[in-house]
Amino acid sequence: MKIETERLIVRTFREEDADALYRIKTDPQVTEFCPDFLEVDVSRVEIPDWIRRFRQYEEEGDLDSWRCYAIELKNTGEVVGCLSFCKQNMLREYDLGWMVIGEYTRKGYASEAAEAFAEAFCREHGVDYLTVVMDVDNPASRRTAEKSGFRLFEKRTVYDYSYNRFCDDYYYFRRYWSGCTLKDRFYGDSLYYGRSTSDREQGGGA
Repeated sequence: MKIETERLIVRTFREEDADALYRIKTDPQVTEFCPDFLEVDVSRVEIPDWIRRFRQYEEEGDLDSWRCYAIELKNTGEVVGCLSFCKQNMLREYDLGWMVIGEYTRKGYASEAAEAFAEAFCREHGVDYLTVVMDVDNPASRRTAEKSGFRLFEKRTVYDYSYNRFCDDYYYFRRYWSGCTLKDRFYGDSLYYGRSTSDREQGGGA
């Protein structure tokens, strides 16, 4: 894969990008919200194996398995971040994410890359929309989602069966591509009152 924007190239990782990918993995900006990116304790020597795995998925036409794509600056060739992508196991929807090295944040690179990828993937593969999920305590990622054309669908609360309780809330976004012909594009615009409570119970009903 190779997608060009005004400032960036979004492409499949190459083995010579191993140092850059490890730098992304260990950057404090990334580990704060994605400590298990790749794997929690992955070492530098293991990074080429991950890159070969990503390339294998591309070569085999595997659209479902989790992989990453490099975000490269056009003017320098430097890899400053990556997009993550997979088909979610439970919802069976295509999900996008982004990680950018701290010193390159606040420049719009993630949103520029995400918007271009979403348009290109949906157009090429006949997919109506992509999703993004994120921690509710990650406002920077929310801004990135909105800048790249994703709209908040709803706030969700995960039930963790291993602990037998509800866990952290997160946001779920959707982005329909520009050529999508679906007329019904529900974004969950009703007010959010918490888990399993209705408008009527909160005094919002007649």
